[in-house]
Amino acid sequence: MARSRSQTLLAIGCALVAEAAAPRPNLRPPAPAAPAPRAPALQTRRAALAALTLTPAAARAAQLTDQNAPVTRPEAGRAFAEAILPPVPFGRATYRYDLGRGAYAFEQLLRFQNVSATVRTNVQRLRNGKLWVVAPVAPTGECLSLLKDIGEVEHLVLPVTALEHKAFFGPFQRQFPSASVWAAPGQYGPFGTLGFSPETSTLPFRVDGVLPRTKSDKQPPWASEIETKTFYVDLPGNAGPVSEAAFFHKDSKTLFVTDAVSWIPRLDRAPDIFRTSFDDKVYDNDDFWPKSVLQAVFLTLRKDGQRWPGYDAITDKVVRAPILAAFADIRAPSETLAWIDDVCRWPFERVVTSHFASPFAASPAEVRSAFGQNPQKIDARDWKQLDDLNKVIVDNDLGAVIKGDYH
Repeated sequence: MARSRSQTLLAIGCALVAEAAAPRPNLRPPAPAAPAPRAPALQTRRAALAALTLTPAAARAAQLTDQNAPVTRPEAGRAFAEAILPPVPFGRATYRYDLGRGAYAFEQLLRFQNVSATVRTNVQRLRNGKLWVVAPVAPTGECLSLLKDIGEVEHLVLPVTALEHKAFFGPFQRQFPSASVWAAPGQYGPFGTLGFSPETSTLPFRVDGVLPRTKSDKQPPWASEIETKTFYVDLPGNAGPVSEAAFFHKDSKTLFVTDAVSWIPRLDRAPDIFRTSFDDKVYDNDDFWPKSVLQAVFLTLRKDGQRWPGYDAITDKVVRAPILAAFADIRAPSETLAWIDDVCRWPFERVVTSHFASPFAASPAEVRSAFGQNPQKIDARDWKQLDDLNKVIVDNDLGAVIKGDYH
């Protein structure tokens, strides 16, 4: 019998959270547009620093900044042969965005049944002109061509344990064998494991260092320019540890995060990259972008007249994704708040993330406020899907104990 839409979403949700919910202790790590002119591979120190010219801190509320037209190069190739994550119909396009202050984003699409979302590799040019690359996406011909345009890759960083951000790391690293490799602790699952030192790694790529959890831990070679603060918990009942590193690029006053917060723009149409994977009839539907957003963050598809209340609640502001608030934060509330409090001691002026849109101007206080209990005042009816999924986890003892509430 065919599944209903709600049954399908429930199945997808269970699959996506299985990595952090299913009790599989054996997977734990050991304890302890037209082609742009090609830029020179290297820049002088003076040119690299010139790219970091700062603008005054925004005096008004958080807002998107430095939104420039993307650069694409489809003729370089959008195919990716390694079947790691579900394929993207019509090819895995890469859009390169200039984020200003020496930073770039390389955007691709992720699709899983009826869930689709953008995912980004973020890149920062260092003082020596070389590149610091975090959370690599699929190394298609287009992606590699656009990356090699802007310089030489010196460091590759795996900042999280989440599957969608580590799935392509091995193939990407093979393209840059001389780059240093640093990874968040607590890696586990089908790609191998990593504890708190490189010697514990069973990952299918070289690991030079583990991202530090304390100042006394070994610091990465970019520490004089980019500081690191790593969240790490290993809760009884979960499949394995959860970690995410945040980074502060001091020269540009930029906070780099992967999933911690997002800015979801309120748009008439989805971002242009969706056109590369969806036909015009689907893309031009007025409901396509709001539904895509709600499905990506697992809020209920509830429409009130012409409005999608859940979508309205979380767009055009700094947000903690509802799926993370519902599944992660309530199982480690004190650890989560301690980490974000520490992150918000950095004097950043803007934020670059790995999903949706960035950079956005935001103060530490605005980022911290996203971690409150339902700060967007999302209606209880819009939480129903996440409530149902959490009930499955709790009723079947599939995850760690809940220690709080999220709405």
